[in-house]
Amino acid sequence: MGQIELFDDKQLNLFEEDNEYRKIKFLNIVKNNKVVEMGIEELFDTNQFLELKAVSFVASSRFFFSTTKNFKRITLILGIEDGAVADSFVSGLAPLLDIEDRLKFFDSLSEDIKEKIRNDKFIVRYPQLGNPIHSKVYLLKGEESTRVIIGSANFTETAFKNKKQYEEILVFDNSPLYEVYEGRFNDLYSQTVDYIPDLVKTKTESEKVWVADPELMKEILLDDLTRQNVKVQFSEEEMEEIKLIPDKVEVEKDGATQYKQIVEVITKKDKKTNNFTLLPVASLRQKSVAIKSILSKTSKKSEELDHRFELVFNKGNQMLLTTNKSMEGEEKEKELVPFSKPITESAVIRENLLQINKFVEAYELFTSRSDLKNQSRIFEIILYGFMSAHIWNMRDHYANEEGRESVRRHFPPFLIIAGRSMSGKTSALEFVGMLLGNINPYFAYEQVKDSTVIWDYFHSTNVNPILIDEIDPKFFTSTAAKKGERLIKYISNEMKGQHPVMIGTTNATGFDVTAQTSMRIYYLQIDNTFQKEVMAESSKYLSEIMSKINSSLFQDFTYRIGKRLQDGNEFYKTEDFLAVAREIFIEYYKESEMDIPAWFPMKKFNDYDERGKFIWRELYRSHKQAFDIREDNTILIKIEEFGDRTNRDRANKINFLPPEVIIEDSPVLVINKEQFFSFIDFNDNQKDTFIKRLAKAFSKS
Repeated sequence: MGQIELFDDKQLNLFEEDNEYRKIKFLNIVKNNKVVEMGIEELFDTNQFLELKAVSFVASSRFFFSTTKNFKRITLILGIEDGAVADSFVSGLAPLLDIEDRLKFFDSLSEDIKEKIRNDKFIVRYPQLGNPIHSKVYLLKGEESTRVIIGSANFTETAFKNKKQYEEILVFDNSPLYEVYEGRFNDLYSQTVDYIPDLVKTKTESEKVWVADPELMKEILLDDLTRQNVKVQFSEEEMEEIKLIPDKVEVEKDGATQYKQIVEVITKKDKKTNNFTLLPVASLRQKSVAIKSILSKTSKKSEELDHRFELVFNKGNQMLLTTNKSMEGEEKEKELVPFSKPITESAVIRENLLQINKFVEAYELFTSRSDLKNQSRIFEIILYGFMSAHIWNMRDHYANEEGRESVRRHFPPFLIIAGRSMSGKTSALEFVGMLLGNINPYFAYEQVKDSTVIWDYFHSTNVNPILIDEIDPKFFTSTAAKKGERLIKYISNEMKGQHPVMIGTTNATGFDVTAQTSMRIYYLQIDNTFQKEVMAESSKYLSEIMSKINSSLFQDFTYRIGKRLQDGNEFYKTEDFLAVAREIFIEYYKESEMDIPAWFPMKKFNDYDERGKFIWRELYRSHKQAFDIREDNTILIKIEEFGDRTNRDRANKINFLPPEVIIEDSPVLVINKEQFFSFIDFNDNQKDTFIKRLAKAFSKS
């Protein structure tokens, strides 16, 4: 895998003590439309103000109360840390379950502060279940004056004491804004409950609280659940967020280890001051190999197997870069060069489109039947391939817009192409790989089936997609930490920043996934098969096309996406993440004065649901005796009458039912009758016998 030059002289200057940034104030305080100098004691002046109402994340209870202890009355609403904004549900749930943290918070306070809390002079609150607060508001009130402080600063020593963190604060004295924000504070307060458990507040000073007492923790939890009237009802999305926490912790642990190793390599200890300083430029360059080794999240085996060329997103100009490797005896340092480039001659675009059209038309010329929809799917694979280098960007952008990490799954980083033997799925994968510029278009699954290889590639910044042929269907049902459902869920929900997507083929026979997995992949099923009688002819036809293609259209495509990003224009739509790819290809056809093909896909496919609909419609038609239709709008399905031999066969069929249809799936299968018939598009007339329909016809005449 290509490497990137990590340090240059300009970057290294950022670490020097005399750098220009040292002259800029970290804490910017604006009062009465002027930048002013105010220390934290002056901002929170207890001589002028008697009462403080605060909404903020507090890193240290000791720092907060040592600064504010002279107020007569304090009401503190604990918000969430900046880094936890996107994990809103988990952040909101944490205080309820982290009882030990709440006890430690109280235990760390001085006795005089504890006494004020017991007497309700100091009140500490936290948001109710699942409603975290990220506001930073400070309201101060005295006998004759008020003050409003708003901005970016949490009540932490880092924020308020100029400790290398840029913050903005606006101060308004005796302003009408006080009433506005007091109303806002009251609204937030109504959504909170006591942070200090009542069972602790009622204990006297002489009754020592044992923080880790399991009996006390149990009583507090039960008391909280009762007092808050908590309904333990998590949405499917929220439960998935909770289940992924262990995997997130493992990744964060790896990141922390990497951070430690990098710091150890690039610093040295000053024996005079005992401080650690950055190494000089010359020394850092000597550490280049060690730095790259640490930064690479790819194992040696994964790196040796990887034949994709490097594609890196340049946030400066929104274009893609690649590496330019030259060989002169020894391998030189790889340098980044532009990959995204416009095509200046429309004839080049036209030639590319002609070859793409000819490839898609092969799926009519040499297959067993004419099927425009099947051809549309082939072109859809091409659209996904062209958009693949920017899907990570869609996911990041949408997660930031929504403020939740789990919404990333709406932009699937997995395209699964399922089909029978001779369906041409491997040819489609090869064609896409070559259109993107890869000399070796794809991996065989046997090459990368080791549990860490695919995981490694997803954790690289190379956005060139991972193309894998003939993935074993067992991969999708594997319970390994870095395979199957756990891999798909983690990458779909949690993977941030630049990362590739995976485009893979698999055998449609026996393929099924759980509902949790199916909503995180883009599934396309190639049904039509190539005729054996014309295999030699079709092979020659496809070889001629592939000999004429290159990455020029892909380079132009990424250039056009880059221009959209530069101009602030949309590069995806939530209802169709390939919508902009469709628009750009329509532009290509118009610029080339070519008709848009009849098989051009104008919208996303829904093949997994369609397959499930077909399977269950046919099961109902051929095994009606297995469907016990009840009067209470339910159906008991005697699934053993389908001839399934194993639990896996049983699960295979159940997985093709939408989750909302299922009432119970173990040990019996009970479904909602109305929703089931709606799902399989089976109306009442279809369910009636011929005699009943005939009787209905005569009754109307």
